[in-house]
Amino acid sequence: MKRTILLLTPLLFSAGCSLTSPSDPKEDVGPVIAHYTLTAVDGNPPPCCASDSAGVRITVVGGALTFHGPAGYRDTVFTPAGPRSRACVHGVPNGAFVNSRTYTVTLTDGTRYLLLPCDRGAYDFIVIRRLDPEGGSSTTDSIVVSSGTFSAKPDTIDFADSRNPSSFTASVTAPTVLVTGPTHQYRFDPGN
Repeated sequence: MKRTILLLTPLLFSAGCSLTSPSDPKEDVGPVIAHYTLTAVDGNPPPCCASDSAGVRITVVGGALTFHGPAGYRDTVFTPAGPRSRACVHGVPNGAFVNSRTYTVTLTDGTRYLLLPCDRGAYDFIVIRRLDPEGGSSTTDSIVVSSGTFSAKPDTIDFADSRNPSSFTASVTAPTVLVTGPTHQYRFDPGN
């Protein structure tokens, strides 16, 4: 009896552990797959949106929304270009034009949609600010407004902010991405 239990232990252990479980470590952040530049905050182009805080005038001067693909290939597929993560392999209809700078797919009938290079990964959204203290010299800093994971499909991006999963939403009109947060709306267009 003791020997049977010992022999079954590895089998039970491997059967009880799935390939992906909630306790698995999060996938590492991979390479940058798309970069968008902040072009407006609440409809105003930077520099804009000055506010005062404890005697410091804060002005938004820029920002970026950056998407990172998966770091590993847990879901490897083999393509003519070599192994890739399944999250970064897409099919488009025959005759479609893919603009790799704007991530826009244009179909033969003229319909356009946004298709990020990978359909999942990590993102970060930063704002660059100029701080003008009363009687002092200006400085510039950047703050992370939101970061976490994303999932995407044509013309749709869903964010899961690492601090508050439902606090930021995106709407897409190719190639523009509008990110709505708790207090502001940010417009991003393909950047360098």
